[in-house]
Order: sequence, then structure tokens, then C-alpha cells
Amino acid sequence: MNKLALILIIYRNMVITMTNATLKVNQTTLKKMEAYYQNDLVSPVPYSQFRAKRNGVSITAYQSGKVLFQGHQAESEASIWQQNAIQLAEGQTSQSLSSIPKNITSYSLIGSDEVGNGSYFGPLTVCAVYLDSQRQALVQELGVKDSKKLSDKEIQQIAQNLKHTVPYHLTIVNPAKYNQLIKQYNANAMKAKLHNFTIQQLISKLDDVQMNNLQGVLIDQFTPEKNYFRHLQSDSNVYQGKIFFAKKAESLHLAVACASIIARDAFVTSLSRLGAKYGKILPSGASPKVDLFAAQLIDKYGLGALESTAKLHFANTKKAYKLSKKYH
Repeated sequence: MNKLALILIIYRNMVITMTNATLKVNQTTLKKMEAYYQNDLVSPVPYSQFRAKRNGVSITAYQSGKVLFQGHQAESEASIWQQNAIQLAEGQTSQSLSSIPKNITSYSLIGSDEVGNGSYFGPLTVCAVYLDSQRQALVQELGVKDSKKLSDKEIQQIAQNLKHTVPYHLTIVNPAKYNQLIKQYNANAMKAKLHNFTIQQLISKLDDVQMNNLQGVLIDQFTPEKNYFRHLQSDSNVYQGKIFFAKKAESLHLAVACASIIARDAFVTSLSRLGAKYGKILPSGASPKVDLFAAQLIDKYGLGALESTAKLHFANTKKAYKLSKKYH
């Protein structure tokens, strides 16, 4: 049995705590979801409108509007649709903007965000930035805004300037380490632990004045607040201060926008660094083009190329294996 086939069997048979998430959506959203997962559809089950599998997550949408997500990244996949949800599983709702202080934009905050979670290649990067109210105008002058509206070149320049302007801590989990951790934790548990670790590392760098001015932490929400703290129950050093959770937190406070820019710059830089050994810049995302790129790496360099560059539990690994000429 070749090495890649063995790895696939191990990942298929590992005893991992699977996570579930359930949403209740209207028929309009249900149709949008079916179109979104069009390329990932599998055979339906009774009373379902559609079933799909993406990145190891099984999505079953029922005609009633109930949508069940099952798998290692269930909460992460469900979070894409939470803003359209009528009701979340167990009656829980994500923190709404009404629970965020109206004047939070003027707070002195730590903002925390992660990049790379949905990309097959590259690391998972988490960054936390402390930004006091007096420095907000300065970072705006540097060009800080929603990172999705910036080019990679702009992000690189702004990130370098930010590193000399604001206190921050950056955690980079390269693929080899990520592949070890995912055997112990589901994706959201891993992210919760990484955010907590990164926030604590940043706090250790703050001086007395900054700590006195700190009014809380704002995390770009990837899981309901209850689940975030549940994932940290076994941790001995959990941040005990005020934490706010919000989707699209970059638009709420510049601290999160700063964190996102630094994290994204580290992620993009890593795609070049990790691919340099193979004379390539690794692609981001998890599209069919990524599957083909992965298959070409296998054919030319063997399985080791994926072990050190990719998140092996993604469905892309099996797809790349099927496309590979070396193992057929």
C-alpha cells in the first residue's frame, strides 16, 4: 500500500469528535444554498431538498428549512449562513449587533482575526492587535480598511507599517503543525485556542497604561460565544476580560481590520515561502483548480509535498489523489 493511500485510510478512520450545527432558514436562502453547493451535491435523503459534501462537512438541507451540518468543520461551514438563519441549533443565536456597544468604534480594543482557515494550501494565521482610540486616525492614514478591499501588494505595505505602529502578536500554524493539531481538535476548537493564545501573548506585551485603557477584546466571530468558551474549558489560561463577538468585525473596529491585514500578509507570504521549494506560489482556496495543482505536486514530488504545504483533512486530498497519475 502506498504512503498516500495509508494516510487517507488513517484520516478516514481516526476517532475524532465530530461537530454538528443546525440552522433554520427560509426558502429563499435554501435555494441560494443549493446553488452555492451545486458542485458538491450528493444523493439526497428522504425529505431533503439537497445534500452536499464540502471540505469534509456533510450538509443536509430539508424541505422544512432545517439545515444540518455534520463534520469536523461543521460550525465553520454553518457560520457562512448564520446571518440568514431564523434560528440556530439549541435555540442559540450569534451575538447580534444590538449587543455590541453603539460607541465601540471609539473603544481602545484588542481586535483578533484569523486567515487561511478555508484554504487547502498554506498556514492558519491568527493575529491580535491592540489599538487605542488615539491611534485610530493614524492607522486610517496608513490605509487600514477591510482587507478584502485591498490587493496583496497593498496589504503587504500596510502590514509592514502597522508592525511598527501598533502592538500585535501573530501566530502562524504551518501545515505540518496544523495536521497534527486537527487530530486532537475540531477546526473551531483549534481556532478558539489559537485566538485565546494569541490574545494572551499580546496582553503580555502591553504596558500598564495600555492595560488600563483596554476596554475589551473584539473577535471576528467564527462560532457562537457559548461554543467559543466551551472549546476553552480545558485550558488553564483563558482570557477573563470582556470579549465581544461579531461577524464582519473588520467593519466595526479598526483593531480587527489591522489584525486581519497582518494575518493575511503572513498567509500570502507563506504561500510563496512554502511553494518556493517546488518553484511555485501555492494557490489559495479549495477550488477544483487547487485539486489539480495538488495532484501535480504529488506526481512530481510525492506525498511529502502535501504533508508540508496543505491541510490534509480537507476533501481536496482525496480529490487530488484521484487526479494524480502517480498512484493510478
